[in-house]
Amino acid sequence: MGIKRLFQEDFFLTIQKKYHAVENIQAHPFDIVAIKGSVYINLVPLNTLLLPQQLQSLQVAYQQQGILLVHLWEDVWLNKREQVLSRIHSFCGKNESLHGRKTKVTAIAAAPAKAFLQAHHLQGYIKTKFNFGLMLNQELVAVACFAAARPMKSKGNDYQSAELVRFATKTGYTIVGGLGKLINHFLQQVKVNDLMTYADRDWSLGKGYDKLGFHFSGNTDPVTFYVDTDTMQRYYAHRLPKKIVLAFDEQKVLNLDDFLIQKGFLKVFNTGNLKYHLYTNV
Repeated sequence: MGIKRLFQEDFFLTIQKKYHAVENIQAHPFDIVAIKGSVYINLVPLNTLLLPQQLQSLQVAYQQQGILLVHLWEDVWLNKREQVLSRIHSFCGKNESLHGRKTKVTAIAAAPAKAFLQAHHLQGYIKTKFNFGLMLNQELVAVACFAAARPMKSKGNDYQSAELVRFATKTGYTIVGGLGKLINHFLQQVKVNDLMTYADRDWSLGKGYDKLGFHFSGNTDPVTFYVDTDTMQRYYAHRLPKKIVLAFDEQKVLNLDDFLIQKGFLKVFNTGNLKYHLYTNV
């Protein structure tokens, strides 16, 4: 049957069992599954021969029809199955809604922020300066993480910018007004001229940021990753395991790509990000 078919069939059967309204609408060169007519998933195997530009063009074609197309890579499905199912559940309008006004903003330490994001965010945790959460009846239901403010000399001597790095809600819930509440709290604590963030083009059209008053600033280029086929762990080129880096440095024959292939890694990519800025009145 092959690895490719195992991945595709595992996803299709899992979704069919959950939603009973799934259609495989295309099989070549893209393998696209429609779920309840709400979201279309392009299943991308690790051994794909497709290029980032082909996936980007496919996204645009669907977007022009008003359709969200998600690119789901094989390693993401195998490593983040519950988080993937949570996103699809949300796309299909199946989340339970909670009102942000009923929650309380609180500063949280790195450890609980990390645990929450590892459980509820597709990209997991990354160290940041500020972590804030929303509490409902003593339960953490959302987390937003922000980088420290930094000067932007190109925009003026006193211009300060910060970044919203992560936002996630508890699986199965949509916090109405939750992200806006967390952003407003951060901007009360840290005075900046703008707040920047990214939306992952593999998964988003950025509509949530539009509603919050963010301004679209452009697209970033696709990023290359390396996947360890033993663990299905994804790495940036500059964040490869130390033992792999040392072994590569010790040999002087192969280039990095060929060396990593020999060590059981495969090169993958994303379709880049949508970049947004929220400008303040500072």
